[in-house]
Amino acid sequence: MDKLKGKVALITGASSGIGQETALLFAREGARVVLLATRKGQLDRMAEEIRTFGGECLVTPADVREADQVEAAVQAALYAFGQLDILVNSAGLGIFKEIVDTSIEEYDLQFDVNVKGLFLVSKAVIPIMKEKKSGLIINIGSMAGVVSGSRTAVTYNSTKWALVGMSRCMSIELRPDNIRVTLLNPGTTDTNFRPGGGEHADWMQASDVAEAALLAATIKPLVSIHEMTMSATSHGW
Repeated sequence: MDKLKGKVALITGASSGIGQETALLFAREGARVVLLATRKGQLDRMAEEIRTFGGECLVTPADVREADQVEAAVQAALYAFGQLDILVNSAGLGIFKEIVDTSIEEYDLQFDVNVKGLFLVSKAVIPIMKEKKSGLIINIGSMAGVVSGSRTAVTYNSTKWALVGMSRCMSIELRPDNIRVTLLNPGTTDTNFRPGGGEHADWMQASDVAEAALLAATIKPLVSIHEMTMSATSHGW
């Protein structure tokens, strides 16, 4: 407990899956957490749970695709807590189809949420971290961005390959300001991200990925975890 006491963490995609589990774990470890997602009802229920175990949180409903909403959420966090130490970019979605069956709208939606959303939230938070010469950005990617492709995931995999490049460039850009960037690449995870999610005890769980995020957030500041690829042992690469 209290591994993150005194820290403020903003988590996108906080209403479900990896984002939700990361927010809950960080709150249990003493961080004040800013919950960002589009589903306000789910965020409110999470806030109730966090407050039952004595945690502090702020609900900031926002769409990561909309720059004005993102900026408003970040400013609300600053007003409430006065600082932002950790950003977890967990918002994401996947539509798994072959390229000929993927509509332009489905293509745009995945890139807008998975790539543009990460860009907009990071762009809003980085100046705050630069001012204090300290910060950690954790990007939730996927093994889909580092392994051979899939015939039904051309767009989704492309967005996750993009996050590899973005994260590596962000790390180089932000290092002089003492801002660390970590990319977590989980394999198949038992969440509602895909049909049948939440029914596979032998799969990696969202809480496992949250533990990896906690490791990145609690390792001594002298050390930066650049990338971590993980899966259930039975799944492998």
